[in-house]
Amino acid sequence: MVAVTSEPAPPTTVNAPTTTTAHPPGPNRNIGLIPTASMITNAAIAVVWLWVPLTLLLVGISSIPSVIGFALAVVVFVYLMRGVEWLERLRSEAVFGMGISVPPRNISRYEGFQRWLHQLWLDISSARFWKGTAHHLLRGIYDAAVTVVAFALMVFAFAGPAAAIAIRQSDDDAGLRFLSPPLAFVLAVIALVAAAAILVLAPALDAAIDRWLLSPSPTAALKFQVNALSEARKGAVSSAHTERHRIERDLHDSVQPRLVSLAMTIGLAQTKLDNDLPEAKKLIAEAHEDAKSALVELRNVVRGIAPTILADRGLDAALSSVVQRAENLGVPASLDIHLPRRLPDETESVAYFIVAEALTNVVKHAHATQAVVTVRYDEAAEQLHVSVFDNGRGGAAITTSEEATGLRGLDERVHAANGTFSVSSPPSGPTIVTAVLPCAS
Repeated sequence: MVAVTSEPAPPTTVNAPTTTTAHPPGPNRNIGLIPTASMITNAAIAVVWLWVPLTLLLVGISSIPSVIGFALAVVVFVYLMRGVEWLERLRSEAVFGMGISVPPRNISRYEGFQRWLHQLWLDISSARFWKGTAHHLLRGIYDAAVTVVAFALMVFAFAGPAAAIAIRQSDDDAGLRFLSPPLAFVLAVIALVAAAAILVLAPALDAAIDRWLLSPSPTAALKFQVNALSEARKGAVSSAHTERHRIERDLHDSVQPRLVSLAMTIGLAQTKLDNDLPEAKKLIAEAHEDAKSALVELRNVVRGIAPTILADRGLDAALSSVVQRAENLGVPASLDIHLPRRLPDETESVAYFIVAEALTNVVKHAHATQAVVTVRYDEAAEQLHVSVFDNGRGGAAITTSEEATGLRGLDERVHAANGTFSVSSPPSGPTIVTAVLPCAS
């Protein structure tokens, strides 16, 4: 969205983009010293830590009659598990290097407290959240069980033969007398080998659990793509509808009155030609000025539909002209742009309209003394980052009003291009409009 106004968006949800940099794990990354150390460390932590989410879950269930207690337990549990999932992904990448793709996350498009509440519901009702929770609990239980078994075998390997010899030499017939020292030595060797095998090979199942529960399911990925395409289609239709109304409004409010005034002035001049030539000439001069003004306003409307300079000379030149126009209207503005190459036409068009509309809002409403436009291309992510800053009064908001369609149109335009749009505009300012646009052609 743009950095000038922001309104509560309709109660729909947009899916966050996903990371798709998944590559198969190296053949030796599932076993070795680091995975084993990670498994033992996780087992030691799990002995204490696993009680925390389980306690929260039990407290939440038992607090259902008390709405406040239940709500607090749910909020803490959700944030705790979201943080744990993030840490688990970092650990998995550091230990196994599998580059597991991040499942899509539904993002609320409400604002304020309603956004927070809705986002909480979206998270707790998502398969990603519960898969992450199951992953954390399953890995903790598995690592703890495997480590306990391995260390029990190692204890027997070192203590078993000594205990068997000591009991043989004692007068007590009880205890391990059935276990002869030679048999104890054989079993100790087997236990030691088994413990070593468990510690070395068990992390492979850890990696399998990571791939199983941290990866997005094919169904979830397909559903995300379908939802994203559906949202993009809705955004495109809504954007076109908003743009049509904007053009109608601009023609009705600016060009049409000029043309009506021009026609009236010319008609009045015709009545003066025969009996008051000086007055007729004066009226014709006024008509000439009205015609030039109408042409300027018509060019502005046309520029809003299809800026010629954008197609001919690219985004850099087009934005330079927009910034220069803002300076001519009394707002000092600067442009910081980095574009190594021409971008897809749709991306350049959306970026142009974001900056143009944002600066128009700054000139008309912000009472700002400075505006800064920043455009950066991220080659690694193939994304264009656009931001417009102004130091004027804040309070910009996207509204559903038919009289204020600028920012709403930008929001719809950006989402139609599968981008993200946001507006930060506290009541005292400053205002920052930002958009991230995909550039993959």
